[in-house]
Amino acid sequence: MVWKRGVTVWSGLRCSYGVTQIRWWGKTVMKHVGRILIAVLVVFVLAVLWYASAGEGVVMRRAFTNAEGIADGTVWARSDEGLFGGPITAIASLSADRGVVYAGTREDEVYVSSDGGSNWTALGGTSSGHYVAGIELDPRAEGRIVGKAVYGAGFFLSEDGGQTWQNASRGLGSRSVSCLASAADSPDTLFAGTADAGLHVSRDGGRSWSRTGRRSLGDRIMAVDVTSDSRTVYAGTQQNGLFVSRDGGGTWNAVLLPFGSEPMVTGIGIDPGDELRLAVTVTGGGMGLSTDGGRTWVASRRGSLPSDCAAVQFLPGGVRGLALGTQSGGLFFSEDGLDWKLTFQLPDGGNVFGLTRSGSGVLAATSHGVFSSGDGTAWSESSTGITNLTLAGLAVSPVDAEVLYAATDQGVFRSLDASISWSRCSESRQTLSVLVLRDGRTVLAGTSDGSVLRSIDGGDRWISVSRGIPGVRVKSLASRLAGSSTVYAGTDGGFAVSNDAGLTWEPRNIGLVAKVSAGSPTPRIEIAALLPDPATPGTVICSLLGQGFYTTANDGSRWTPLQSSIGTPWIDSLAVNEQTGRFYAGTDTEGVYVSQDGWTKWSRASIGLSTILSPSGAVNTIAVATDGTLYAGTQARGAAISQDEGASWRRLNSGLPDLAVRRIVVAGGRVFAMTAHHVMRLQTQ
Repeated sequence: MVWKRGVTVWSGLRCSYGVTQIRWWGKTVMKHVGRILIAVLVVFVLAVLWYASAGEGVVMRRAFTNAEGIADGTVWARSDEGLFGGPITAIASLSADRGVVYAGTREDEVYVSSDGGSNWTALGGTSSGHYVAGIELDPRAEGRIVGKAVYGAGFFLSEDGGQTWQNASRGLGSRSVSCLASAADSPDTLFAGTADAGLHVSRDGGRSWSRTGRRSLGDRIMAVDVTSDSRTVYAGTQQNGLFVSRDGGGTWNAVLLPFGSEPMVTGIGIDPGDELRLAVTVTGGGMGLSTDGGRTWVASRRGSLPSDCAAVQFLPGGVRGLALGTQSGGLFFSEDGLDWKLTFQLPDGGNVFGLTRSGSGVLAATSHGVFSSGDGTAWSESSTGITNLTLAGLAVSPVDAEVLYAATDQGVFRSLDASISWSRCSESRQTLSVLVLRDGRTVLAGTSDGSVLRSIDGGDRWISVSRGIPGVRVKSLASRLAGSSTVYAGTDGGFAVSNDAGLTWEPRNIGLVAKVSAGSPTPRIEIAALLPDPATPGTVICSLLGQGFYTTANDGSRWTPLQSSIGTPWIDSLAVNEQTGRFYAGTDTEGVYVSQDGWTKWSRASIGLSTILSPSGAVNTIAVATDGTLYAGTQARGAAISQDEGASWRRLNSGLPDLAVRRIVVAGGRVFAMTAHHVMRLQTQ
């Protein structure tokens, strides 16, 4: 207490009270802040748990619908009858009656045929996205019980003919299941080889597994087969050669093959008519044949087979002969296993993954679908119903909107009835882009081998042109306005121009210089998208992969980098509204941008394309209808529509089979979308 001019001042007490009050408020505020942070953390954890358990499914189901405001009944309908083929990595049949056959793909999809492989139907069930390495059927259930080995995901079992699948990997030491075999007369016994955890056996139809041959076989199993009574088992390894067990997998012994020490065994076949007859394929050595259960061997004659043999099967029904497939896409036949002849060759890049007996013939699972043969000497496509082609490009004739072309990994397909039905019109060759010129008869298709396929009769006959085209992958094709024969190509090696409708080409990369930081390797001059300016002949804008925009005013004779206000250098698609002069750019992570001044200034126009829980990913394609309506195809959120010049977008996904839309084209009042394996047509029911 202090006395001052008759006034008592409680300064010390007041000071003490003030400090106490501040401390009290501080503690109170911190307590509330702490409670708020705890509440936020709890809400966040609950949200994560909800999304992990059910939320992702809710979000995905919503993503496959249309947004509010889209007319009722607007839906994408599949329009790809005839787009058949694509890689089949495993195949199995109930061979006795040429009836039920199952085939698996590299994306863990399964098809079934009830007529021995002539016609196929896709089955449902959740896909792991990994490739099917083996399929086995239980003959007691007429093909209703199916087991599949999926490399990277494990073993799966279906008891309803492949409609639903259950993971049955308990006891498997690895998800990298590389091969599968079951005993015909004892189907509860299965053997599964893995790429890094050895061989496993199941005695209860695949419901549980245990390892066998741990000390003998090693970890890397390439092939396995078993006799009908399950007693004799053969296992081919990557490093240690071939092994045999004559007690159902209890003990194992090495088999001396006629190819030197410990070759990599890639395929094993047992003759169902005489199970002492055994054939194996090895890398670098051809094929070996034994008639006494692997005790003695003869080898195929040197030079009669390539070094990449992958699969072998005896012909069914006691017919003398064997069929063999290679990793380079060859199918061979031999009567005695010694002398072989090539009977069918897949296109470059082809691969034979497996062979199975079916009825009185053989089916081959290949990179180009299923092929069938009655005697191993003549093969024909047998993929009707298998829609596993990889689709890359889509184009409509400017003369007749009923005519469409699709670029696929097995050539160019053509539709003459507005995509209702399709048929292949070119050789089976991987194509990445397709363009129909203004005359409606000249069709160009960019390939993955540095060439352009050219047809001047609407796709009936084709030639291949490669001179003057830089790079290997011709991913973009575009043309000037009507009346011009100038065509542009964008590749993983730069830009090329043709002044005679694609007959001859000239590379033009001056000024196309990829930016690189010091010490980093020089990146390729890869064009991600290109677009001719319809108002200025000879002017082209392109985006280099991860490098932003470049422009030319003289058909590519010289390029200039273009500074833009787009927030990312990754531009994946370009489009223009020829009536308004607006340009649109689709990016990898920031949606769509629009420019109204000829590429100088860009503004973001992506409202509605993405949400926090459902980002769009890259905008792969943008299409402009004659009335100005915009359509965008994204990598992760399907299709979207804008009717206000890109200011806002609405989800347009009802009916889509998946959300990765690669291409959208608009012609004749119709809208078509292309996903990885399907062509869709927008319609109002």
